[in-house]
Amino acid sequence: MKTICQALIDAVHYPISIGYVENVLIERGFDESAPYSKDVAGSKGYKGALADCLYSLIQAVNFSESDKSVGNLTDDQRRLVLKRVNALYGEIGEPLVDEGKPEVECLYL
Repeated sequence: MKTICQALIDAVHYPISIGYVENVLIERGFDESAPYSKDVAGSKGYKGALADCLYSLIQAVNFSESDKSVGNLTDDQRRLVLKRVNALYGEIGEPLVDEGKPEVECLYL
């Protein structure tokens, strides 16, 4: 029997902290050890949890220096994930999100 937690980890396809997935499930009102089913898969709560987990990949730190890059996703992959995230949020009636890149304001003294 597959749990809801394992189903989310499998659906993300990228390494994601099990602790984060458990937190998202709790916040969405699920018991992470509950069985995954067709009804769960079609629920707003599960779709929201999946969107939350996918969005966390976009928010992950991505460092670039010279010709080396450390991070999970390329810019193209980030855009595709964001498109999927917003499709899920839109489907369940939640607000759409952006990339969440921090904007740094330069102040000159």
